[in-house]
Amino acid sequence: MNEQIALLLGLLLAHVVADFFLQPLSWVHQRNKRHFKSPKLMLHTLVHGVLSGALLWAWECYYGLGDWLPILAATALIMTSHWLIDVAKSYSNRGFVPFIIDQGAHILILVALSCYLTDADTLGLWFNAQLMHSNTYVLLLAYLLVLNPSSVAIRMLLERWHLPASIAGDKRTTLPQAGHSIGLLERLLMLTFILIDELAGVGFVLAAKSVFRFGDLTNAKDKQLTEYVMLGTLLSVVITLGIGLAARALLIS
Repeated sequence: MNEQIALLLGLLLAHVVADFFLQPLSWVHQRNKRHFKSPKLMLHTLVHGVLSGALLWAWECYYGLGDWLPILAATALIMTSHWLIDVAKSYSNRGFVPFIIDQGAHILILVALSCYLTDADTLGLWFNAQLMHSNTYVLLLAYLLVLNPSSVAIRMLLERWHLPASIAGDKRTTLPQAGHSIGLLERLLMLTFILIDELAGVGFVLAAKSVFRFGDLTNAKDKQLTEYVMLGTLLSVVITLGIGLAARALLIS
C-alpha cells in the first residue's frame, strides 16, 4: 500500500512544482500565443519530464527492481500527455473552468499511470475504502450544506427585514456577487476550524470581517445597516456552528 501512495503523491508533487513554480508567466503567454509552435512549451514539457523521471527512477530503485524501461516509458507518457493537454488549453478561453479541466486531465493521467505501474487492485481498494467510509460522506455533506443551502436559509430568514436603497448603498460601487462569495468563504473557514477543534479560529474569522466592515458601519447614517449586517453574520455563525458540531458528532474516529 505504501509504495502505491508514495508513487502517486510523488508524481503529484513533481507536477505541482513543474507547473506552478518552474513555469514563468512569460512561458504561459508564449504558449497561449503560439500554441504548439511555442518553444517554451517544449521546455516546460521537458521540465516535467526531468522531475517526473527522477521521481520514477527513485521510486523504482527503492520499491522495484531498478528497470529503466518502465521508467522511460512512463516519463515519455507524462511528457506527451502534458504537451497535448497544454496545447488544447492554449486554444480555450481563459478562466477558472478551463484551468480546472486542464489540471484534472493531468491528474487523471498521473493516477492512471500510478495504477499501471503498481498493483492497481491495491490502489483501487484504498480509494474505495476512503470513498465508502461514512466520514467521507459526513464531511462532504457538511461542506455542501454551508455553501448554497446556508445562503438560501439566511436569505429567507432575512426576508422580513428590508433595507431602504439609501442605506443599502449603490450596487454599482460593489463587486458583483462579492457579498455572497465572502459569505461562502467565511462559512467554509468557520466549518474547517470547528471540525479541527479550533474554535478560536471562528473568532479570528469574525474579527477579520468586523475590521473590514467597520468603515461601512460607522459611516452609515442609520442603525438599520448595522443591525442587518449583524443579523446576517450571526445567522451565518449559528448555522455553521450547528452543521459543524453535528458533523463532528457523526464522525467516526
